[in-house]
Amino acid sequence: MKRIPVVILSGFLGSGKTTLLLHLLQQAEHKGIRSGMLINEFGKMDIDGYILGGKSSSSVQTLLGGCVCCSKKSEIVACFDELLKTDSEIIFVELTGLANPEEVMIEMTKKEIISKVYLKNVVTVVDAEAYLNERYSSIGANVDRTLSKQISVADMIIVNKLDLVDGIAKNEIETRIRDVNRDAAIQFTTFSQVDLNKILSGNESKFSEVYPTPYDQTPIAEEDVQLSFDYMSTIAIPINLRVTKAFIENYLSILKPNLIRAKGFVFLEGEETPYLVQYFGTRIAWEPFAEYQSEPYLTLIGIDLNSNDAFTKLAAMANKPIDELLQVPHQYYS
Repeated sequence: MKRIPVVILSGFLGSGKTTLLLHLLQQAEHKGIRSGMLINEFGKMDIDGYILGGKSSSSVQTLLGGCVCCSKKSEIVACFDELLKTDSEIIFVELTGLANPEEVMIEMTKKEIISKVYLKNVVTVVDAEAYLNERYSSIGANVDRTLSKQISVADMIIVNKLDLVDGIAKNEIETRIRDVNRDAAIQFTTFSQVDLNKILSGNESKFSEVYPTPYDQTPIAEEDVQLSFDYMSTIAIPINLRVTKAFIENYLSILKPNLIRAKGFVFLEGEETPYLVQYFGTRIAWEPFAEYQSEPYLTLIGIDLNSNDAFTKLAAMANKPIDELLQVPHQYYS
């Protein structure tokens, strides 16, 4: 049986992995390459699946409500099997921003899957602005260690959002990356614009030599691998009222400094089309998203987030009881 190449897409929350994956899927489709994707969401709501499913015809499997390398690790093999049933010629794995790619690489060496797939490339996306300003370090040591691990095991490092930093920052960013990973190819981009050919060219990932092949006898010990950190929490917040952009932006602002990342779909006053909202650090992006036709909500990811506090603050801003906010307003999306 022909083994199918797997490309792992890593990178911390908000770095641009989903945008990169969308570009790669569209290029693969243009080239006539059948692709599948395995998406891991730390939250329980399938946001990236909606984003990619609405703009790509590729087969998709999703793992929600946990990290694919921790609580969802046991489900990886089954997801690969489902994607292989679709005759995918390449599989992209988009990890949650909290994942250590090394753990997924070990899962791919299990006897149930290693005869079917092989590791082609490990790609890590880095937010140039956040990395340069040491925003990750300011969140905490665990975050900094996770990002360092994501960089250290990459075959290719995509330094994204270059338009948000000064031109002279490239050398400083590259120097810092080289302190962690001397060998990976580095590409600077805006909006995660990367040529699929660069990711598919060459041989297998250099890390495929580190982990067992079908001919190896001794598997790598999982206790020898730095595990991902279970230091983040996630909350799904229904936004069952029409809002303004300023309302959402103010709401996210009052959740700081605990809030690290937020994304979801909301309905704006005077607009028929739902909007995708994404937040990381100091920046919020808005995009009309007609493909989404379900309940409006935000997924909040952060450190020591308190769900009662998050709901109470939303209710106070909306001047409505919490119970009313939890009701589903079918008129918004039916």
